[in-house]
Amino acid sequence: MRLKTRTDYCIRVLIYLQINEGKARIQDIADSYNISKNHLSVAVNKLSELGYVISTLGPKGGIEFNKNYEHKSIGELVSQVEGFEIVECFNPEKNTCSLNPKCKLKGMLNKATNAFLLELKKHKIKDLV
Repeated sequence: MRLKTRTDYCIRVLIYLQINEGKARIQDIADSYNISKNHLSVAVNKLSELGYVISTLGPKGGIEFNKNYEHKSIGELVSQVEGFEIVECFNPEKNTCSLNPKCKLKGMLNKATNAFLLELKKHKIKDLV
């Protein structure tokens, strides 16, 4: 299984914030990981939307880790950011497969995804560092 780049960046942002006392500027994080500030901004916007970070605009602005989220599980974060549509039949709007209901692949992939997330749910955001 491969996580989307956005999910990877969200996790990297949280790691960076923990190492740097909970506060940083997006540019500093982008420079540290040698990644695009624009791509990183998309991840930070998602983290802000979900409440994991608090974003402040302006010359003294930046992002700050929301300490209320340190006990959230990594699995919950990954689920919220990733979306897990591994194959088309996971999305009922796109499911036009003529093999349904005889195909068992969807069930197998669903079990594998649940096992993956179950393992990540054992670990908290605060455990990333």
